[in-house]
Amino acid sequence: MKSVTPLVLLTAWTCTAAVHAEPRDIAARVQALRSGEYGGLTEIVFATRNHVSDGHWYANFGYYCYSPEKTTYGRQGRLCAWNLRTGALRLLIDDPDGGVRDPCVSYDAKQILFSYRPANAPHYHLYEINADGKDLRQLTDGGYDDIEPCYLPDGGIVFCSGRAKRWVNCWLTQVATVHRCDADGRNIRMLSANIEQDNTPWPLSDGRLIYMRWEYVDRNQVNYHHLWTMNPDGTQHSVFFGNLHPGGVFIDAKPLPRSTDVLFIDSPGHGGVEHKGFVARVSAKQGPDAQQSLHRISKTNDYRDPWPLADDLYLAARGRDLVLMDDGGTEATLFSLPASFKDCDLQEPRPMLPRAREPLIADKTNP
Repeated sequence: MKSVTPLVLLTAWTCTAAVHAEPRDIAARVQALRSGEYGGLTEIVFATRNHVSDGHWYANFGYYCYSPEKTTYGRQGRLCAWNLRTGALRLLIDDPDGGVRDPCVSYDAKQILFSYRPANAPHYHLYEINADGKDLRQLTDGGYDDIEPCYLPDGGIVFCSGRAKRWVNCWLTQVATVHRCDADGRNIRMLSANIEQDNTPWPLSDGRLIYMRWEYVDRNQVNYHHLWTMNPDGTQHSVFFGNLHPGGVFIDAKPLPRSTDVLFIDSPGHGGVEHKGFVARVSAKQGPDAQQSLHRISKTNDYRDPWPLADDLYLAARGRDLVLMDDGGTEATLFSLPASFKDCDLQEPRPMLPRAREPLIADKTNP
């Protein structure tokens, strides 16, 4: 294996769940993946799109406040499924003038939930499609953008939305906060009243939601956007990690399968375009402010959308590539977008695999 720099070495308690009986190099891990060792995985779903020249991580939906004609969203929208054994590429959605983002595979791997802005439409809304590409259906509508959806164990959907009707206090684009709805898109309600961005909610193994929250009031406007948790009903908002120390956008967090650690993107400074940053992992075992608990895994900061296949093996997007990365930051390219996919990047890779539902947390609200 390649040598590992001290930056990405893990503490002993972090490494425990990630050790194999026989350590293997990344080429062997690729072969094991293709032979079905990791859950029998056959297909990986992902989106493609391009982006505007705005450098903020959140400027990827809606329009600038000075003109509805000046939009912030990208085009070249596709929803794809790539077969890692045969190399075949299926197009579930192909909309060069539209936008596709944020696919989420259902618990039984039979449906894909995603955010879609059809050609000539001004807004992203939530859509669902069968894994075979049939029965496309729209779940939400209206004059707002709905992005970053995820299935909930109670049958609902959590997502981020511009329905809060807010604009970034120090920029020209719109704010998205956390909402939820029923499986059919009805009964939308806000879960977060943040004045600035919330992003990428996802269930933890204990049933809580982990998400990125941008703390702004009475704080520096560009330094505090870290990991928080809440219950799926919007109660008990709490810091998970990072809110004491300035710097970095902690986003796209996913729990590791057999660990209390969380995999995420550490996007340096005030964040990069489309959440680009270091693949990193963190545990809150030593508290939400223990900086030594955060470990950058990748050696550079040009990755997006990591997904844990195991406690020490991850999918990630890098530019036009889908990569496999081990816990030492060694990687192999699994797939690159063909030349016909011009001017766009590969985004949000997700394995088409069934997964267990998280525990239910009782709703404590009274509407």
